[in-house]
Amino acid sequence: LKEESEEGSKLKHIHHAEDRPLFHGAKGFEHAKGALTQAHEHMKSGGKSTHLTMKYDGSPSIVFGHHPETGKFFVASKSAFNVNPKINYSDKDIEKNHGHAPGLVEKLKQALHHLPKVAPKKGVYQGDVMFGEHDKKEHNGGVSFTPNTITYTAKGGEAEKVKKAKFGVVVHHQYHEDPEKPGFEHMVADSHPNVHQFKSHQDVWHKSAEHDTSKVNYTDKEQKQFTKHIEAAKQIHSEHGKSMYNTTHPHQGAGSHLETYINHTVRTDEKPDALGLAKHIQSKYNKEASKLKTPAAQARKESEAKKHVEYIKSNKQQYNNLLKMHHHLQQAKDVLVKNLEKNTGGLEHHIDNKPTGPEGFVVHHAGEPTKLVNRKEFAKANLLKVRK
Repeated sequence: LKEESEEGSKLKHIHHAEDRPLFHGAKGFEHAKGALTQAHEHMKSGGKSTHLTMKYDGSPSIVFGHHPETGKFFVASKSAFNVNPKINYSDKDIEKNHGHAPGLVEKLKQALHHLPKVAPKKGVYQGDVMFGEHDKKEHNGGVSFTPNTITYTAKGGEAEKVKKAKFGVVVHHQYHEDPEKPGFEHMVADSHPNVHQFKSHQDVWHKSAEHDTSKVNYTDKEQKQFTKHIEAAKQIHSEHGKSMYNTTHPHQGAGSHLETYINHTVRTDEKPDALGLAKHIQSKYNKEASKLKTPAAQARKESEAKKHVEYIKSNKQQYNNLLKMHHHLQQAKDVLVKNLEKNTGGLEHHIDNKPTGPEGFVVHHAGEPTKLVNRKEFAKANLLKVRK
């Protein structure tokens, strides 16, 4: 399950706050601590800005606006910035570029027809599609739509706007030309889009991803809980830092055993620890070995697994320190998410007819976004959905 973030000029994968030390060691911890503390302070002040945004579970993600070189309105999928970009100015372009994906064709055509009614005359933007004309259902006195995993329901005046609209989008990024590298392909992503330039039109329901924390009651008791967990994580980092990160380095990084193990525990509700990591790796290698045809190949795979397991067991304390620190970062983040969810952006949220919170939130710290997600709820549902 991949999401996007700003690293360089385009959007790439966004990390969970608590996972950053599993990817980047001490540097990752400092970023996680900084991002969580920034969100904490933002909530204390009751601010509203693009520095803290709500994640909307829309699909697909689209790039649109007036092309800086042609001046013509276009829509595109995330392939807009590929080496061979697929830019669509007409229905015919969409059919030619995306005919293999009928659902995407339909959404891009609707975007092409309706977004010019609200988009500024200049600028390139990115957003998530929330619904098309035929994706809405009247339900329990409101209007519902399910772009991906979450079902959103608008009530009251908001429901009337959704009901009339033929297309819905949440805008979360804007692109700017790079003065040092002119050209569309070198445009730079900005997580603070100027959405106030968008016009109103009944055919298009559009929202900013800004999250208004003035509507969140962040109590002193909850602030103390946050601080307790951040301080506990900082203490582990200070006491065991260099040795802990160096020892666990073989299993850090993107796609690493630590990352897949944490996702495994999200699915199973297990509490992460060193022996659980060793068991996870052993199970993974056993599956791989069972698919091999020769006893020699199987033996090599089993030998490799044994080395991983023995290394983790002989350094059990350092792995447990890292996972305990991860736990405290996650607990601190959960305090933030629990409170941020008190403002749902004017929409009800359900997964499989059960009430839930928003997909999550994004805090923009030190030039990078970090996601704050209720992993026991949304991330678990999404991971299980991917596995089905």
